[in-house]
Amino acid sequence: MSTTRVDARRRSIQFDGRTITLRIDTKTMGIVPDWAHHKFPVAETNIRHRAATTWKRGQIVFEKPGAPTDVVTNVPLFADKLPGNVFEYAYPKLAKVKEFLEAVEKARKK
Repeated sequence: MSTTRVDARRRSIQFDGRTITLRIDTKTMGIVPDWAHHKFPVAETNIRHRAATTWKRGQIVFEKPGAPTDVVTNVPLFADKLPGNVFEYAYPKLAKVKEFLEAVEKARKK
C-alpha cells in the first residue's frame, strides 16, 4: 500500500496503511530544529474532522487513550501552538486531506 502524506504549517500527517504518524516541528535550546512524532494506530483511534473553508482552517483531531493533548509550545517561528493530537490545514490542502481520510477509512474497514 502506498503512503499518504499531507504537510501544513510545520506539521505533517502520514498514513502507511496501519498507523497514522503526526510529525510536529519543534526547537530545542531555543534555536536548534527538532521534531516530535506521535503515532496513532488506525484500529484504536477515532478521528474528528472539521473541513476547511475559504476563511477558516480545517482541523483533524486524533482521539485515543493516552494521546498527547498538551499544547506543544516549543514550536519554531510561524508554527501553530496546538495540542499534540491536532493537525490544522488551509483550504488548498482540502483535496489531499480528503484523500488521506478516505485511505484511513478504507484501511479501517479491512
